[in-house]
Amino acid sequence: MRRRRIHPSRMRAAVAALLCFALTPLPGIASGIWYTFTEQSVPEELGFLVSEDTFTGDVNMTFLGDCTLGSEESKKNYPIGYIRRITQNGMDFPMRYLSAKTAADDLTVANLECVLTDRALQKVDKRFNFSGPTAFTGILTAGSIECVTLANNHTHDYGEEGYQDTRNALEAAGVSYFDTDCVALWQHESGLRIGFTGVSNSLSGNRSKRFARQVELLRSLGCAAIVTVMHAGTEYSFTPDRYQKQITDRALKNGVDLVVGHHPHVVQGYEILGDMPVIYSLGNCSYGGVTYVRDPDAMVLGVEMHFSEGALEGMTLRFHPISITSDEKYNNYSPRFLSGKEAERVLKKMENSTGNGFGEFTEAGGAPVEFRKK
Repeated sequence: MRRRRIHPSRMRAAVAALLCFALTPLPGIASGIWYTFTEQSVPEELGFLVSEDTFTGDVNMTFLGDCTLGSEESKKNYPIGYIRRITQNGMDFPMRYLSAKTAADDLTVANLECVLTDRALQKVDKRFNFSGPTAFTGILTAGSIECVTLANNHTHDYGEEGYQDTRNALEAAGVSYFDTDCVALWQHESGLRIGFTGVSNSLSGNRSKRFARQVELLRSLGCAAIVTVMHAGTEYSFTPDRYQKQITDRALKNGVDLVVGHHPHVVQGYEILGDMPVIYSLGNCSYGGVTYVRDPDAMVLGVEMHFSEGALEGMTLRFHPISITSDEKYNNYSPRFLSGKEAERVLKKMENSTGNGFGEFTEAGGAPVEFRKK
């Protein structure tokens, strides 16, 4: 495979803009190699050796919504709470109906919306604080989830100590991550690279500047596509709000290729902004934050990125409606795929949200949306 060297001046500018520390490369559970960068330096193998643009083919991704692998303190021992349910049924229970899909793709990304710690830490002063034991990384690996976003409003529920425990647990389990202050890069066996950035709440002021630097850094490292995962919006609203619009506007301006969102706890629709598809909200997934579900409808998103000679030519988005519980009485934290009229009902919610419809739904292929770059 031919290689090329990044021009040193471009590399220095990118590193100066976003000083990154590279963790040990994490072998992907499905395929490829993951890297996570935080605050010091880019590893030499990424910064100076980048494959030529020769890959032709598809990369298949799966995106999952809010995964709260734990509960509030008051519900730790609740008989039908998350921790008791998983302890009794095993690590493969939450993703048992989704894992056939996540195991068949190249990579799966989920929103990890809780702290993973085995310590009795002081929680921060807020309405809801979610945590689970570090062993619950086994839920991610059993569900073939190779990477999570920590860019949300619950990964700091137990302060910096809880956040560090979460990162340590993920690294020990071989699960990569990204956040507002760090990025992730996935490298295909061919050398093709895809970058991931995380946004929480908004992109105003210095957040916007940092985001722009992150995207530029990933491009300088040879990423053929960049995905932004945003955690923003108004809870239980089916309409995207101004903060989501702000994020997507800045993502488009900075050349991001795909935006995938969550946080509202309900599904919201999609739009194509220029050459960038935006999915505003997938809703929840395995969500331990509630026992009785206000709205069980959610979405699993499949994305097939189509490359020709290393260039992204388009995508096929596949929307798979789910219920976040497979029990009719209360939340059992084990999502299931929907079919028939149930699936069509959830797709209609998304269509009503933004006015954009879908191709014909099938259980195997979901509801497709084809997108080709102009």
